[in-house]
Amino acid sequence: MAHKNTKPSTTLAFLNADWCDFESTPADEENPDKAITIFDYQRLLTDTGWKIIRRIECPLSTERLTGNMVQNMQNKRILGTIGRTLLIAKKEKVLEGSDPAI
Repeated sequence: MAHKNTKPSTTLAFLNADWCDFESTPADEENPDKAITIFDYQRLLTDTGWKIIRRIECPLSTERLTGNMVQNMQNKRILGTIGRTLLIAKKEKVLEGSDPAI
């Protein structure tokens, strides 16, 4: 819908992070088939008519994690993330008669 309802000159900024069950699952037990990664988001944007022109890593403050949280994650060998990825995309021209949502 975003591609269809925007001007041809539209630039999209999409800020997100990989999603996985890292809060309760040790890294070596995570199921990658149940994760949603920035690569999935990039593929979805590309498949729906957007062209990724930039990828910018955006670190977040470590203050969002308490010492106890970090200690528990270390003990359970759980990986956590403290960053996001910003994807910047331009609207690609759609050929007449084609559907970018295919």
